[in-house]
Amino acid sequence: MKTNKIFVLFSLMTFLIGCDDFDTNLDVGNPENPNDEILATDPVALESTAGTLINNWFQTTHSYDSPVFAMATMSDVLTCSWGNFGMRDTSSEPRVAFNNQGSYGNAVINESFFNSMYSILSDANIIMYAVNAGVEFENPEAVAALGRFTQAIIVGYLAMTYDQVWLSDENGVLNEGESVDYKEAMDYAIGRLDEAIAIANQSSFTLPETWVPGMTIDSDYLAALMNSFGARMLTMNSRNISERDATDWGKVLEYANNGITVDFAPVADDVVWYDLYKTYAVYPGWARVDMYVINLMDPSTPAYWPEDATVLPESTSADARLTTDFEYLSSQDFNAARGTYHYSSYRYSRYDDYISEWTTPMQEFVVSENDMYKAEALLRLERYAEAAEVINSGTRTTRGELPNIGSSPEEIADAIHYERLVEFPFTGYGLNFFEMRKENLLQEGTLLHFPVPGTALAAIPAEYYTFGGTTGEPGVDYSTGGWR
Repeated sequence: MKTNKIFVLFSLMTFLIGCDDFDTNLDVGNPENPNDEILATDPVALESTAGTLINNWFQTTHSYDSPVFAMATMSDVLTCSWGNFGMRDTSSEPRVAFNNQGSYGNAVINESFFNSMYSILSDANIIMYAVNAGVEFENPEAVAALGRFTQAIIVGYLAMTYDQVWLSDENGVLNEGESVDYKEAMDYAIGRLDEAIAIANQSSFTLPETWVPGMTIDSDYLAALMNSFGARMLTMNSRNISERDATDWGKVLEYANNGITVDFAPVADDVVWYDLYKTYAVYPGWARVDMYVINLMDPSTPAYWPEDATVLPESTSADARLTTDFEYLSSQDFNAARGTYHYSSYRYSRYDDYISEWTTPMQEFVVSENDMYKAEALLRLERYAEAAEVINSGTRTTRGELPNIGSSPEEIADAIHYERLVEFPFTGYGLNFFEMRKENLLQEGTLLHFPVPGTALAAIPAEYYTFGGTTGEPGVDYSTGGWR
């Protein structure tokens, strides 16, 4: 179902959400209104808001009040039968339609993320309105680059998550208030991203350390990071193999070639910066690594839990990471009545330092992820030897201590998929889900994107809709493929 025009009210509302620093509304949809000019002229307050943009995006995408846990369990990279965060409901088998009613006990994973992302977009729009209005900032280029970057990643992440997106910028709502589909939304996001990259490339600045703690982010690093995000968003927006193959892989390669060479990993303070995704994905007694991933490392271990088993023997692998990044478990916490297919004999232990100290770097975008975008772009462009070289010089060998692969397209594709699920399965929002989605590997009936939250539909009012099970367009709204 498409709900074009139904969200004009919400789109306008995003321009009535002022920053926390203001006590009054700011409607940047009417730039000729003198009140707007008065409200958007405090450079100190506005720059303070600019300094929170990355943090607000990070906290939203790493929160349990987002779809990130449901995505991880639906992807069969994480497994958990607990009812928290929508994990059990969305990953139970067979897959069913997502409950998009406002009364659903886990509706918050859709509602909170949706509302927060549009609120952050509103803040970015306010910043860019002030930039264009000539407000004199202490770090004008940094503020402008971050404003554009935030507009890009918010719309890009909405595109990767939802079937439709409402666009807006510093001039007001776009497309006459009608929604656009996820493809058009991503085109818009990429356009904004390229503008942000151009600002950074033409400038020389260093962000205040408080904006991203524990990292020195100058204009060169920010440009590289934005290029990496371009590769991520273009690659991961596909709903199926056909869309994957239609991706602009030349553009992905350009982004990846200009991407990061140092991990983007803000340091947690456990007050303003913290990572609930890494906490509950790895904390003992919570989620576990799905056997699908363990089977990749040890094909003698079943990829799907045997019905008559309670425990499985410890797996073995030529990959050193099975020992360094994963911990074997000889018992089960999950309730068998909820499905033994949730069982697993491994948890992810790589972030044990984080869940004991709480003030360590939080990996959001690792160099290996950028490398895999480069490798996949080269694969799709049929530059096989170059793709294999990227893989063989990366974490497959440096951390996994695995032998080099050959240059056949099958070997390359398998190695890229392997690295994404073994080397960085729980870094950034939705990566495991997006990877399985674009490869037609999500179990049959799994939703391929989320619907607009039911509470928003009811408030408009608009017709209720959802996806998953057999609801929606096959292969576009819900999976007709699957790894098993």
